[in-house]
Amino acid sequence: MTDSTVQTIVKQLLDGQLSRRGFGKALMALGFSTAAADSLGNMVSDSSTTTTAPEPLPRSGKVVEGTGADILIETLLAADVEYIFATTATGMSALFDALALRPQIKFVLALQEGQAAAMAHGYELASGKTAALFLPGVAVPNAMNNLYNAWKDRSAIAVFSDAQATTYRGRNQFQQMDDWLEPMKQFTKWAWEIHHIERVSEFTRRALKMANTPPGGPVHIRYPRNVLDVGGQKQTVYPQSLFRVDVNLPPKQDLIEQTAQMLLAANKPFINVGHEVTRAGAVNDVIELAEMLGAPVSQGYSVYGDFPFNHKLFAGFYGPGAPRGVFSSDVFLNLGSEMPSWGIIAPPPPKKAKIIHARVEYGDIGNIHPTDLAIAGGMKEIIVAIKDTLRTLISEQELAAIAQPRLEKEEGKFNRRKEKRWQKAQPDWNASPMSWDRVGHELEQQLEQDAIIVSELNNRTPLKWLNFAQDKKRLIGQTTGFALGWGVGAAMGVKVAEPDKQVVCLLGDGGFLFGQSETLWMAARHEIPITIVIFDNEAYDGERERIYQFSPLAKDKQRRHLWKDISCYLGDPPVDFVKLSESFGVEAEQVIQPDDMAKALGRAKKANRDGRAYLIAAKIMQQGKGANENWHPGISIADKREKKV
Repeated sequence: MTDSTVQTIVKQLLDGQLSRRGFGKALMALGFSTAAADSLGNMVSDSSTTTTAPEPLPRSGKVVEGTGADILIETLLAADVEYIFATTATGMSALFDALALRPQIKFVLALQEGQAAAMAHGYELASGKTAALFLPGVAVPNAMNNLYNAWKDRSAIAVFSDAQATTYRGRNQFQQMDDWLEPMKQFTKWAWEIHHIERVSEFTRRALKMANTPPGGPVHIRYPRNVLDVGGQKQTVYPQSLFRVDVNLPPKQDLIEQTAQMLLAANKPFINVGHEVTRAGAVNDVIELAEMLGAPVSQGYSVYGDFPFNHKLFAGFYGPGAPRGVFSSDVFLNLGSEMPSWGIIAPPPPKKAKIIHARVEYGDIGNIHPTDLAIAGGMKEIIVAIKDTLRTLISEQELAAIAQPRLEKEEGKFNRRKEKRWQKAQPDWNASPMSWDRVGHELEQQLEQDAIIVSELNNRTPLKWLNFAQDKKRLIGQTTGFALGWGVGAAMGVKVAEPDKQVVCLLGDGGFLFGQSETLWMAARHEIPITIVIFDNEAYDGERERIYQFSPLAKDKQRRHLWKDISCYLGDPPVDFVKLSESFGVEAEQVIQPDDMAKALGRAKKANRDGRAYLIAAKIMQQGKGANENWHPGISIADKREKKV
């Protein structure tokens, strides 16, 4: 061992070429003890964090010289972008050069573009910051599945891609087609290709601004090679803060007064909430408003849990399905959510009810159902204004006189439902394969109080056992795009945004097999310590139920017995998720007996604390129509051979 060898390893740590764990392993390979390696690692880390933070850009900006890629990356730095989610591409050579010279931005590598998009999506959902996603131009179609999900969730993602040099456009040659932007226009707020290198900073700023301005959404910019690569450029880069637009404006006061009067006059007011409530940080305000009125609250169509599921006023989910008590309501207040309709497998609110619809995304108001009051503005501003106006119209004592009997009634219903849920779960509590209820219960008992749950489950049963509330657990997912292949990548993006929170991904075996196995490589490569729980019942349960529901054959009482599940059984061949996970360097185990679930979650927690991801393959019951039949079409191409080759 020489001093120069140690110096090389230290330099690799400082340059980001070695992780902290890799640094320790390298030193121990040279003969250092674990304690000595940790001590030296702490010294190096402390010294690396004492550098002076960069001065904020002045209002007049700064002049940047270099390639188009240098200017692009400097523009992102001016917008405080910390992470880039990306895959590799030869067309990004200049971008990689620019990033290598600016280690302030961390390059998070994915093996597949769709999972890079899922990571960017999860990062935005958890942080509220615009995510930067870099894709090879030719690989944009591969990312569309999860970019569609991001579009449905109104997630602010700036999508940057390379492109063939403009010199060769129109020849239908290497990685070319007539229009690469057109496929992305269906689920982006804006799509553009830069033709003039002198406008790189301008258009990059615009992409960030448009993605982030509510309602958010993906924005796509293509940079041809002759825009990225050419050096000798000089452009002014400005602070991104000078280009932000605040649309969370106060609502019209006369509309708020009408709303308050309608709510006070109602016998059975009802509130439905959506993602704009969480994005505005207004969940506690909704809780207070609901308690002021004693009004039940349903969870609308949303990627978040926008109201605590274990609150006594929680009435259930409005889409798919309908919540309890909505059809007896006489005033329906829809806050930050799409209006329920059959298009999201939900019946509309009752015709007799007066409809009040409040959104930031005001273009969504009044598109389907008649609306008595349409309120545009910031969601927090609207909810706070309603609360304040209620207090000006009547006294606290009068409000309490209205709300208290309703609260007591709803609390009684809540306690009865809770007891009924417990009793209903008992027959299968110790069953193997495990029940969905038992796994949900064990998750609540074992996970951190403030864990973030990223769910790609079609079945809501486990979520009903979890304590989602302020300063408690937080729910992200299922995405309102409902396109499979999202959950693990999104959970890793959430962990990047919230490194100090336990992050647990819940998904089915079908969802994991939908192009997500390579995410395990990403978790190991970047040391992203999440827990992945696969609900393995060897079937697409939810899909099978919906197929049965819409089947003309199943609706025919005379021929219903002929119905068979053609496409949803996944148990042949059986998948060994443990071996699959371990092949990527992620520790895993299978759980079959319910008493073993708590121990497995404990081992997962320890692995996460040590900086490692962990996978649990939990054997779960099949549910619904066609469950456990496990028939599938017998197709063998091998049997059709006349020649055994």
